[in-house]
Amino acid sequence: MLDVLAQLETELPTLLFDEVGWQSLDIDYHPPRVERLWRPWGARRVYLHRIHPCAPEDALFHPHPWPSAMRVLDGTYEMGIGHGPGTSPPPVAATIVSAGDLRYEMTDVDAWHYVRAIGRPAMTVMVTGTPWQRDAAGAEPSSPLSPLSAIARAEMLAWFRAFYAR
Repeated sequence: MLDVLAQLETELPTLLFDEVGWQSLDIDYHPPRVERLWRPWGARRVYLHRIHPCAPEDALFHPHPWPSAMRVLDGTYEMGIGHGPGTSPPPVAATIVSAGDLRYEMTDVDAWHYVRAIGRPAMTVMVTGTPWQRDAAGAEPSSPLSPLSAIARAEMLAWFRAFYAR
């Protein structure tokens, strides 16, 4: 998936200027709060995130319902990692803290993680593959999520455009 992420990043500067293609969500049902822009990209999806700080014990430990690759573009980012089948969280096996430019992939159906920003929001990009037949174990909201405000959406697009213009 890291090769897919690298390919996406070559196309992202153009995709960022197609405003109509981007959807948004304010993911606020469980810490950390995540502001998300997303869009289809061929058979995959692209996600742009602004992940807000939260306490380590509050961050949602979850598996992904699809293979994915992520890059932390800005901010200090903590990730806890575990591995286990089913819907019961496994023990956290490792914790990583990175300040900016971290790339990683989750390509095993039984991989779990939590993420949280430290000190200020972290900005990330993620690409996902075909969904697995896996229960997301509490990573699904109990009620519908709202879109971002027009201001938050515009701020995020402007931030990512500036980053990828470098």
